[in-house]
Amino acid sequence: MKLFKNLLADTRGVAAVELGLILGLLVIGMVGTVSSLGESVKSSFEDTAQKVAAAS
Repeated sequence: MKLFKNLLADTRGVAAVELGLILGLLVIGMVGTVSSLGESVKSSFEDTAQKVAAAS
């Protein structure tokens, strides 16, 4: 029983867990942003390529 009380009272890894959660949320946000912007950037490059091909 004393072992469980000691484990519950131990807070050494709390900061690492919080940092991990924050980093995870940042990564999810970045992936969402890149995936939503990716299609518009792709269409912009394709439009530019078509205009350059038509001009030459």
